[in-house]
Amino acid sequence: MILFFAWNVFAQGEIVSADSLHTDSSAVKKADSVIVPYSQHWRDTAFDYRSEDPGSDSLQKFSGLKFGGMVTLTASAYVAAYALVFAKGWWDDEHSHFHFENDFEYAKNLDKAGHFGAGVFLAEGFYQGYYWSGLSELQSYLAAGLSAMATHIAIDVKDGYSPEWGFSIFDVLAGSLGGFYPMAKRYVPFFKYIDFKYSYWINSRAYYRQSDTGVFTDDYCNETFWLSFKIHRMLPASIRWIWPEWFAIAGGWSIDEGVFEHKKGHHEFFVALDYDLEGIFKPHERWARNVVRILNYIKLPAPTVQVYPDVKFFWLYPIKF
Repeated sequence: MILFFAWNVFAQGEIVSADSLHTDSSAVKKADSVIVPYSQHWRDTAFDYRSEDPGSDSLQKFSGLKFGGMVTLTASAYVAAYALVFAKGWWDDEHSHFHFENDFEYAKNLDKAGHFGAGVFLAEGFYQGYYWSGLSELQSYLAAGLSAMATHIAIDVKDGYSPEWGFSIFDVLAGSLGGFYPMAKRYVPFFKYIDFKYSYWINSRAYYRQSDTGVFTDDYCNETFWLSFKIHRMLPASIRWIWPEWFAIAGGWSIDEGVFEHKKGHHEFFVALDYDLEGIFKPHERWARNVVRILNYIKLPAPTVQVYPDVKFFWLYPIKF
């Protein structure tokens, strides 16, 4: 508790002794200039970390050249991904007629969380490109969400012609929701209290022993998807000092290796300590805020309790030892 209090004193700004201040108006102004709690900054506890600087939209000027360059780069990335990964993996089989398939048994449905996460990261990248090209903040978030959705539709259309797969409406829905997650984080107050996070560590080779492609994003038994709760923000303002802004609690979802060993397999659920990087670093430079925001999607190793199907404790999950 003492450490928590010390941290919050540090975070709230420098403390000035009352004896060093005079009672005249100049002293009050001096105090105001010295005591600068984060609550007085435009980037404080209640502020959405991912917002652009106030007034920045008025400076945005759309550039057709930049927009065209971004579209060209994106299209090139799609072609490369298809040539290097997809064409040699899922779609290398003999083609079939277009069909739908909702694969509710695959990976115990953890793949839906994977599609959501893919949508999130795609949208973050698209957003930077659209904003760089001159679109406004709102336009960039909206275009990024639609682009992530279009990407998932394109992938699943191709899946629809594979004999082993099929067009999955729920895969597209999960990826589309992920694509609009950054926009929700920006404009929907509820999402200021939670973070979506991802962790990966190879504790089992079960997936790679049976995989034709070895694409790590399908290694679901070593992936964990998290919802991290910003407890500090959830508390009433009067008692937030008892809980550090950087300290969060996360709930995780994964599966065991039996899923890839022709066994039934089972879900795994976790409760863990977490670090909210947005509560630690508060840079004013846009590039630095972007770096912190992206890094904050990664769930760093921390003490974790597995609560289902068995109760286990891990010192630095996802590293199991």
